[in-house]
Amino acid sequence: MLPTKLAFVDIETTGHRSSYDRIIEIGILRVEDNKLVKTYQSLINPQSHLPKEITMLTGIRAEELENAPTFRTIKDEILELLADCTFVAHNVRFDYGFLKHELMRENISFTTKHFCTVRLSRLLYPSWPRHNLDAVMQYCNISCANRHRAFDDAQVLFEFYNHLQKTLPLEQLEQALAKTMKKPSLPIKLPIEELEKLPEKPGVYVFYGEKGAPLYVGKSINIKNRVLSHFSQDIASPTEMNIAQQIESIETITTAGELGALFLESQMIKELLPLYNKRSRIKRELIALKSKINDKGYHQCYMEPITTITSDTLQSFLGFFRSRRQAKAFLVDIAKNHSLCERLLGLENTKSACFGYRLNRCKGACINSENPKLYNLRFITALTDIKILTWPFEGSIIIQENDIDGKKEYFVIDNWCYAGNVTVDNEGNVKDEFLKAVTFDLDMYKILRLYLKNPANSKKISHFALNNNGIMLPKLLF
Repeated sequence: MLPTKLAFVDIETTGHRSSYDRIIEIGILRVEDNKLVKTYQSLINPQSHLPKEITMLTGIRAEELENAPTFRTIKDEILELLADCTFVAHNVRFDYGFLKHELMRENISFTTKHFCTVRLSRLLYPSWPRHNLDAVMQYCNISCANRHRAFDDAQVLFEFYNHLQKTLPLEQLEQALAKTMKKPSLPIKLPIEELEKLPEKPGVYVFYGEKGAPLYVGKSINIKNRVLSHFSQDIASPTEMNIAQQIESIETITTAGELGALFLESQMIKELLPLYNKRSRIKRELIALKSKINDKGYHQCYMEPITTITSDTLQSFLGFFRSRRQAKAFLVDIAKNHSLCERLLGLENTKSACFGYRLNRCKGACINSENPKLYNLRFITALTDIKILTWPFEGSIIIQENDIDGKKEYFVIDNWCYAGNVTVDNEGNVKDEFLKAVTFDLDMYKILRLYLKNPANSKKISHFALNNNGIMLPKLLF
């Protein structure tokens, strides 16, 4: 059965970020029992800057908006028009998401049934090469006097809906509409089939946009559930909204368990540098913190940029940071909390007493008036949390993970460094991948440290042996 009350809606905005940008125009056509009962259109003063590109697209000028009503003054009229209606828009997540955010700013929670005419078009006309509003107008012979103006575009949607009712069997339209409304938040450029075939297993997923550009890499113990959660949250999150607007395909790689997914996610983020992973923008260079004993017997701290860290040099570092700013912030913090000398920490370049000494925060190590042993003890204590832990095993280990289908993965770890893995599928086929250069990776270290903290994981750890081909394999394989 088709909805009896619909509101065909289109909005124009200052940009694409629903949590930041604002609505500048809205057009609504309220339809009851297939009859147009009320229309509404209004410019809206966004009380913010109007970009020139928006003026070029819509023709709306900043001076026109100065005397237009604010959203606050017309919100009640809008809500009255939308009451008890199914919300209809072309790319509904955009219009619906913006309206929700505008109402949230007025402390009003708004939720209603909604469906996307782009999704409906894709379901009903899969052979069409495009499904934007211009394509709908072209294929359905619909005219529009003022394209990219809210009311005119909303009117096109109403005419498109009428066209569907006239040209398609009612049952076909009802089924397509039911399917569209069942999954209203799915990305418009992503075929439903891509989501239906997602595995419900641990592993990594990659979102790709136009021309195969990587957008986001994520991991989960259930890939399908996690991917779907992205699209149910996009209205509230600007990042999820942006991903949903751009995503065109999904790649998945299953693993035997969560540890394998964590390792693979970390590696793929560094390799693909996806647009929406914050970690992908981190420089490969780390800032290492080191110390030496000066001629007066005090620990003196300094920073050293570093790109490659081998396992045998790990204990010579006090800790690692993503940037000099992050390292400096840490040193400032421990200087205050542990009464350490800012000069000895490398925060000041002076030959006299440090600034902290004049504020009674430093106990005088900078002028050699404090016992070096007492100072060094506080220094070592302050660095405990960031120092790389001593490797708790004699030699290398292998960590085993199994999935419910019989797939097994073995991860070779040597002094906090990931050396490679062996995969055995459910048919007994063995695949090994070992890194040529085993170096320390801060992300991998954090994953392993958290993993080893859990006593239950100790049962999954064993030592390795060499097979006849010289390949490292767990003893459990023989």
